[in-house]
Amino acid sequence: MGNFFDRENMLARVIAFLIACALWMYVMNEQNPLVERNYVVNLELRNVPEGMIVLNTPDKVRVKVQAQRTVLGDITEKEVTAYVDFADKNIGQQALPVKAQFNQGTVLEVYPNNIYAYLDSVTEKVMEVDTRVIGIPASDFTLSKREVIPDSVTVKGATHRINEMARVVAPVDVSERENDFQVESTLIAMSANGLEMPDLQISPAKAQVKASLVRQMITVEVPVVVETTGALTGGMTMKRAVCEPATVKLTAEPSILQSITEVKTQPVDLGKFSANGNVEAVLLLPEKTMADTHTVKVHIEAE
Repeated sequence: MGNFFDRENMLARVIAFLIACALWMYVMNEQNPLVERNYVVNLELRNVPEGMIVLNTPDKVRVKVQAQRTVLGDITEKEVTAYVDFADKNIGQQALPVKAQFNQGTVLEVYPNNIYAYLDSVTEKVMEVDTRVIGIPASDFTLSKREVIPDSVTVKGATHRINEMARVVAPVDVSERENDFQVESTLIAMSANGLEMPDLQISPAKAQVKASLVRQMITVEVPVVVETTGALTGGMTMKRAVCEPATVKLTAEPSILQSITEVKTQPVDLGKFSANGNVEAVLLLPEKTMADTHTVKVHIEAE
């Protein structure tokens, strides 16, 4: 009979223990329940073969994890990892799963859970550096000389991208400049269609650009206008006055020439003519201009 009651007591104790555990778990879940949280984490690229490079992968992915509230309260994105494994992969497009780890809870979801990445070999190429002029110098100035130091660089990147590269440029802004200058320029790799290629590594990444500016001189050709004064003698009138050459070439800065449409002669005194005649006339040249001739031959036709 005693053994029977001992067994009954043991069973009751076990049941009581299980109930206590259940109640404890219930209370804990009520006080510290399981919660979910999203973390945006860096995407690691693991086991990339030596001498290879990975393109077209996202920098970050979103990982949803689950853990008790007190655990997630102290967790940062640094304790959640996401990665893609490139072990034993070959050159070309790859469709790969994104894996995630969270040691203090459960990973529920990764987005995106698959990515398409391009695996390529790494190539280096030596390129000469060109300059790419930006802006317009101050009025009447033009860029005459450019020197880049160093004049060649090494470009490194995926083989198919290196093959698409056409040149390396050093941008130089000449806006409103009128004196020689030197600037440091960040180099840019460019494709044949003019697109920048920021995924390529340029070494060194910067260059010194020395630029020289000079005053810009242009030449224009304008008509010569014969100016006259007085009247012909002997009752004659002037039919016309023509000159040779009929035009003059002027050389000066653009700002000076832009408003010049003609050049006049010094007035020819018609009182010295009673019939047809010729005379040499001096041109009234605008200031700060140079001309291919300073005089013209004027022919007066009378009637």
